[in-house]
Amino acid sequence: MANKRVDCDGHVMEVTNELISFVGEPFKTTGHMNPRRVLPSLDRFHTPRLEERKPGTFDPSVGPEKWLQFLDKTGLESSVLFPTEGLAFGQVAFPPWAIAYARAYNDWLHAKYLKFNSRLKGMALIPLQDVPAAVTELRRAVKELGMVGAMLPSNGLNPHLSAQHFWPVYEEAAKLDCALAVHGGCYGDRGFNSYTVFPATRALGMPVPLAIAATGMIGDGVLDTFPTLRVGFLEGGTSWIPMVIDRLERELEYGGLRIKRKPVDYFKSGKLFCSCEGNEKALAYAIERIGAEPFMFASDFPHEISLDNCMEEIDEIIQRDDLCEEHKTAILGDNARRFYKI
Repeated sequence: MANKRVDCDGHVMEVTNELISFVGEPFKTTGHMNPRRVLPSLDRFHTPRLEERKPGTFDPSVGPEKWLQFLDKTGLESSVLFPTEGLAFGQVAFPPWAIAYARAYNDWLHAKYLKFNSRLKGMALIPLQDVPAAVTELRRAVKELGMVGAMLPSNGLNPHLSAQHFWPVYEEAAKLDCALAVHGGCYGDRGFNSYTVFPATRALGMPVPLAIAATGMIGDGVLDTFPTLRVGFLEGGTSWIPMVIDRLERELEYGGLRIKRKPVDYFKSGKLFCSCEGNEKALAYAIERIGAEPFMFASDFPHEISLDNCMEEIDEIIQRDDLCEEHKTAILGDNARRFYKI
């Protein structure tokens, strides 16, 4: 099992000065770029605060070399990399900068990580602030840079991800047969910024936007219109899935919801995927409801996991007595391989 494990969600620590060097015109010569801040903040809490962190986590020195150490130490075959600061990309208000930054980030990720070792896979940023440009960049990232898909911001965009405004992106992803993943981690605009302590914000700020995105894609017909589209929902656990199914089933029965399948069948379709946390009690119940096929192991390295405790999440899954060996094998690698087609 060990040499077939796949990490569905790791992170790069962006080096802004490096990344800026990939920015093209007109920003290269006429743009005002503050090297300390090129993207909006994730929320009101990413400032000095009282929070206990495990030693070695969120290490800004982690680059491709330490990533390979992590893969070797954990026995992971590969990892799919997402941004850190770029989780706030949906909040960029100026479309030309969104276009320029997405292209620069993708070129930087390709040059620094993907070319370094093929075990490191990339998920692109695409400028959904300009849909035609997003389609073009998705195509370039997949066909020219070898990305396995693109991240969809969990917050910040207007209209909502399920709006027909964004459907050309879903059409292109279906044509390219690549993955799209809604990634939690940006907490503005959902009421969470009104909290006064960060852990409370994070507790709900991760799963709720994923639930909103999945509900919209089902209810607004995205998944019916593009039945081959593969969408993942990352870093919010699994407990939101039974809630979404139950609420949509109620609306199907009493509220006039018009969809082509039962709500549970969308999650059983083999096209929706979700990262899971090794110790979450809800995982066994979610598997009971929809099977193990949607769920994928995510390391979150180097955020919550360091080189010193890198086996923690994997061991939590291996040691569970409420999951069979077949389900553990699927979660630790097979499902992510199907989602990303790697």
